[in-house]
Formats: sequence, structure tokens, C-alpha cells
Amino acid sequence: MTNQLDKLSDNELQLSVSSVFNYAHAAGVSGEKTNTPAQFGDYKAIHNAYLNLYKSSDDEAVKTEALKRLVFLNWYYIAEPNLLTGITELDEDTMYDAYEILNGLLQADKLDDEFKWMLAFYSKWDYTIFQFSEDGLDELTAFVKQNRWMAKEPPAKELIEGKMDNRGQMGKYLKALSETIL
Repeated sequence: MTNQLDKLSDNELQLSVSSVFNYAHAAGVSGEKTNTPAQFGDYKAIHNAYLNLYKSSDDEAVKTEALKRLVFLNWYYIAEPNLLTGITELDEDTMYDAYEILNGLLQADKLDDEFKWMLAFYSKWDYTIFQFSEDGLDELTAFVKQNRWMAKEPPAKELIEGKMDNRGQMGKYLKALSETIL
């Protein structure tokens, strides 16, 4: 999509390969011995870079993709243990800013179908969003409440195949979800 999005995707995937889970299994050592903050320091920078890209880009497709990745990382960071994700810290202000932007897009009804599906899927873990949305992000809170109990199947393989490459951990996760469930 853009060179900047590709670079951020590459950085994410490089960090995910060196997560404690992958590192510990490859080296035969326990996760406790390898879980050091320095190993994962770049996730916070990548997360912030997605927000900066969203704010600085004039290209709506780039903005949408950057926000999708931001929201995914917000969800992934809280929903899954850092042993699996490699993400030990994200900036809470950046997390809130992403949800605030998302709230505005929901108000304006400007989310594409893929983003609506993703957000509905993340809504199953409502606590990952409510801690940011329940204090004034009314559209986002309402969306999560409306979708948290609805069954959401992963998108069909034909919607995923070839469309999740170079999309960072979000692409890796959704592709794996599609392959294991469908």
C-alpha cells in the first residue's frame, strides 16, 4: 500500500518472530528467563508510528489501514498474553486516540466492511475496548454492546487469501484464524 505501511509490517513481523514464546521454544529455555522489556521496546514505537501515519497521511486507504492495525494491536495487547504476542507495553494515550478516531468514524458511518467485521470480532472481548470507550466514546461503546454477544465467524478464506500479506501481526493473526477455523 505504501512504503511506510510495509516497513511497519516488516518491523512487527520481525518482533513477533523474536517473541518470548518463539524464542523460548527455539532455544529450549523458559519464557521467564527471556522476558526482558528491552527485547520488546519497539512495539510501543511501532504502535505510535501507526497513529502518526494516520494523522499525517492524506491517503484515505493508508489512514484506514493504519487505524485497522492500531485497533488490532490495542485489542491483541490486552486480549492475549505478552508471552504469545511479544507486546509488553503500548502507550495508553495512543490506544485512546485510536479509539477516539474510531468513534468518530462510527458516528459518520465510514467504516468499510472489513473494519466492521474486525471490530465486531474484537467486541467479543468487550473489556479490551470498554476501559477506553465507556467514558465518552458513545458510538464505539454502543457498537461493542450491540456486537459482543453476536456470533461472528471469521471471514471466508477467499476474503482473507492474498489480502493479509504485509499487514503486520493483524494479517498474520487473521490469516491463521481463517486457516484454522475454516
